[in-house]
Amino acid sequence: MKTLMVMAVLVMAAGCTHVNQDAFQQLDVGMNIEKVEGILGKPSSCSNELGNRECVWLDGGREIRVSYIDNKVVVFSANGLQ
Repeated sequence: MKTLMVMAVLVMAAGCTHVNQDAFQQLDVGMNIEKVEGILGKPSSCSNELGNRECVWLDGGREIRVSYIDNKVVVFSANGLQ
């Protein structure tokens, strides 16, 4: 039973994102994808078009978008953060 509870917590934590103002303020142009995901967690979705990768993190009405070229942040934005 204890093992099952620990596994459930780990699964929930793996899917968590940190879509908040504190995390957004840690982002910076030039960061690599791994560093961004270390701050925000795994993105809700990503798309690739014309050499540009854009990832979005969603949590309720909060959203952070990050665009990459050559796996480096070139622009990022947020909506709904307080």
